[in-house]
Amino acid sequence: MLNIYLKSKIHMAKITRKEVYYEGSIEVDEELMEKAGISEGEVVLVVNVNNAARFVTYVIKGKRGSREINLYGAAARLGEEGDRVIIMAFTFSDKPVKAKTIVLNEKNEIIQEK
Repeated sequence: MLNIYLKSKIHMAKITRKEVYYEGSIEVDEELMEKAGISEGEVVLVVNVNNAARFVTYVIKGKRGSREINLYGAAARLGEEGDRVIIMAFTFSDKPVKAKTIVLNEKNEIIQEK
């Protein structure tokens, strides 16, 4: 039987920009995506720590090393610049999966990898 498991998590990312009238959803620095094991176009669950909003969207690859986490389109209505978010990707598996997690500081720099 297949179950859904957490595969990747970017913990406590800080929203750096938002733009409502833009095609897209959440843009993540390419380096952070690679470290967390998240691919461009992958579906993610985003949880806003500041306002408890939860939404499902897809990832747009951002500029490597920019440390930017940007909300676009309708998703931009669910967060403000400076809000902290948790970005999670999931997978189907018939056995437990060890999630890859990165924890970020207020500058979106990696302070811990699990």
